[in-house]
Amino acid sequence: MKNLIYLFLIAIIAASCNTADHSASTKAEANKVKFQKFYDDVLNAHNVAMVDSFCHPDFVDHNPDPNHTGKGTEDMKAALKEFFTAYPDLKIQTNFMIGQGDTIMSNITMSGTNSGPMGNMPATNKSFNIDGVDVIILKDGKAVERWGFFDMMKMMTQLGMMPEQGAMPDSAAKM
Repeated sequence: MKNLIYLFLIAIIAASCNTADHSASTKAEANKVKFQKFYDDVLNAHNVAMVDSFCHPDFVDHNPDPNHTGKGTEDMKAALKEFFTAYPDLKIQTNFMIGQGDTIMSNITMSGTNSGPMGNMPATNKSFNIDGVDVIILKDGKAVERWGFFDMMKMMTQLGMMPEQGAMPDSAAKM
């Protein structure tokens, strides 16, 4: 009888651990679905009005675009409007997502054509296709922090804004 009680207690403990793991896994899956919806409904649809549905007002982007603070959804909306103006055909493709609780990591491919001005720089009318990673922290179902890492040198090279890696600068080639 004593052994049966111990087995019963062990089974309850094991079941509660499994439930906690399942709950965290379910939360991570829901967050992945939500963030894919952000890529689709905000970035791919170029719809900055939807930002508030996905991000907390005090959102912090730890890798903001130039001339932006990365603080708050209003700054994010302004940065996105500028990006959509510079790249009217911008598209994001999610290659894969990994989630753990309230943290989501996305490996994405971003592509577009620079057919609009980028701040005070004129359009290059060239296309880019680069890979990157977004790391998002969510709280109560809304993004509160982001870290983004993209191959910006590759992007600038594809847009004709810098020479190919390993290429001689124009001044050295003329010598």
